[in-house]
Amino acid sequence: MSEDDLYNNYDPHIAMRPSDKIEIQYANPKFWKRVMAGVIDFIIFLVIFFLLFISCRGIVISTDTYKENNEELTSARVESGLYIDHADYGMIDIIAYLNRVDISGYARLREAQDAIDTFLSFCDDRCDEQTASMIRATYDEERLSDKFVDKYGNHYFIIDEDGEITINTTAYSIVTSAGYFDEFYTYYIDEVLQGYLVVAVPNYYDLTKYMSNVLIYAEILPAFLISGVLSFYLPTLIFRKGRKTFGQAIYHIGTIDKRLLNPSWKRSLARFLIFYFFILILSVFTFGIPIIISFSMMAFSRNKQGFPDFCLNLVQVSTQDNNIYDEYDQIRADLVTARKEPVNFSHRDLK
Repeated sequence: MSEDDLYNNYDPHIAMRPSDKIEIQYANPKFWKRVMAGVIDFIIFLVIFFLLFISCRGIVISTDTYKENNEELTSARVESGLYIDHADYGMIDIIAYLNRVDISGYARLREAQDAIDTFLSFCDDRCDEQTASMIRATYDEERLSDKFVDKYGNHYFIIDEDGEITINTTAYSIVTSAGYFDEFYTYYIDEVLQGYLVVAVPNYYDLTKYMSNVLIYAEILPAFLISGVLSFYLPTLIFRKGRKTFGQAIYHIGTIDKRLLNPSWKRSLARFLIFYFFILILSVFTFGIPIIISFSMMAFSRNKQGFPDFCLNLVQVSTQDNNIYDEYDQIRADLVTARKEPVNFSHRDLK
């Protein structure tokens, strides 16, 4: 049997003749489809992240160590007078609470004064004598400071006949109780006393550090890493041809490498790592700049490549009418078996 006879019988195991031209043409997917695919993937990521975060948190807060530290921290905050454990708002700092409740400016001022007095007494009990005295002295210095004067130069606080520091009625008539609360008491509690609570009260810093570490390393980080793998990498192993995510599979968008073939799993993994750890995570700390740059490259570059694709010489193509192949022999077998006429195997912008 001659080569022509084998070819005419469409045996898929026989390679095409050397003279046969392999040609498949890919087209760029529509830009809006690429955007919508990304939106779907991100929604899937958020849902998985939320579920994993809730699961991780449920495990953490059930441990005895967490319960003991949380109880001690809660007790210290409430006793300090700077926090309120409210039935509706949960654990909330006193200034935030007073700004939420519907009470008069004078009532807010009185509540703030009581919170400061409670904190000073709390420091007398928890801190050493020198630290407690320093905090009280700071309160006096701040009240008499030149930073707090009305538009006529009257100090907010003055020393009365008994040597006590009290509100200056002249300034009070101009500034009002709401002004005192907003300008002095809010500043002093949020900026000064909250700082003393952390650095001066024994064991408080260690408790807050423990809670922060638990939140970051035992709740957020595991949920973030696992949800990223499940959302952006695992689908590329499921939809192996074209290394598609769920969103890309919906809109028939695949990825090809510089050979115009299916990328290897190693290159797909590298793409995920660049996207997730360089683009996504870095964007959290840089106001989204890497995402903006990558999106701009995807929209305006010649090959419509985002930053990860540009680094790895990958291109997204439409798979609506064409398959993506692992090897050239698969194309030969596919074309011979199906009696397909040769079409142009190229990407419009790739060399």
